[in-house]
Amino acid sequence: MWSVVTFTHLHMKRSQDNAQASVSVRVNPEWKIGIVYSDFYTEETATMISHTKKTLLNHGIQEECISLHPASGSFEIPLLGAALVRHAAVDALIGLGIIVEGETQHARLVAENTVRGIMDIQVQHAIPFVCEVLYVSSLHLAKERLYKGEDAALCALHSLAQLESMQS
Repeated sequence: MWSVVTFTHLHMKRSQDNAQASVSVRVNPEWKIGIVYSDFYTEETATMISHTKKTLLNHGIQEECISLHPASGSFEIPLLGAALVRHAAVDALIGLGIIVEGETQHARLVAENTVRGIMDIQVQHAIPFVCEVLYVSSLHLAKERLYKGEDAALCALHSLAQLESMQS
């Protein structure tokens, strides 16, 4: 049974003021959402996963339709996402992780290529693959953004609803 859900989404403007936007979408509670996450920074990532799952559940997705898939690192998130798409195991994906800049450019390269991989899968397969892989200069900055899992869940639902409306 489909339900119409209205959610309010907070956007941060450059002035740091909050702007609210209400969006109504038709949510199919049986949409299969895969959360692919990096095993690095376990405690922080667990918080992101918790926010993501809670938001999906609060907006009507059935718990058994949410699957968790740990990756050894952020760089491997697109690989696992591609496998899930290839096996038709999901209707949408959410990638979660934290990449902290170090003394070399390795972190930047990992972040750029992770995002590129996620985008490639999304476009090639016309399946939402929301990216909330945080690329930050310190773990402290990541900890201030752990709520981003909520944004990822809302984005996945909105994208699924948009795609559904285009097919009908």
